[in-house]
Amino acid sequence: MSFESELALAEKLEAAGLWRRAARQWLTVLDILPTSQEQRRSHVIARRAECITMGNCFCTNYSGISEARLVDHSDMGVAA
Repeated sequence: MSFESELALAEKLEAAGLWRRAARQWLTVLDILPTSQEQRRSHVIARRAECITMGNCFCTNYSGISEARLVDHSDMGVAA
């Protein structure tokens, strides 16, 4: 794929809120960029870091864990 299509995919994944996939795609974009384009590479690195941060921030839905803990310990007489 070309640089433009890889870049567009990274931006599309970001817009969809698919932060971890976008971070991986930014790495693909970084691999395509020549080392002589240091300013663009810095921008891509910053975008990737932002995606990683966002991907780590919004992992708060752990549904089912507390219910599983209650079921596992309910037979032992442990109240949660």
